[in-house]
Amino acid sequence: MNIRDIAGFIHRHYKLSIIIIGAALFIAVLMFGADKKEKMADASTYNVKYFKCITIDSDDTLWSIAEENMSEEYSSINDYIDEVKSINNLIGDKIYSGATLVVPYYAAPVEQALAN
Repeated sequence: MNIRDIAGFIHRHYKLSIIIIGAALFIAVLMFGADKKEKMADASTYNVKYFKCITIDSDDTLWSIAEENMSEEYSSINDYIDEVKSINNLIGDKIYSGATLVVPYYAAPVEQALAN
């Protein structure tokens, strides 16, 4: 095979290569574009984590605060209590009436709530 044969082979298959590459790119764009739209639709159905400050009442416990504020995003009430303790730098379970705690909660994204 000489140089002219190789050049002829490349020239004959050049158009086919361009068509195959173009088709592959087209399919990839369709797949990633559809995936992005699907993810965007899914994202609008998920809640977002927010934080709020609460003032502790005399009968409040970490358990009662967890029961009031946690949602299904947490696997257990103990996980929620551990997060509240971590956020507020609490070492033990003791909380004091009149003190303020930062507690997490989940709700619809603000943009979604405003759209409704």
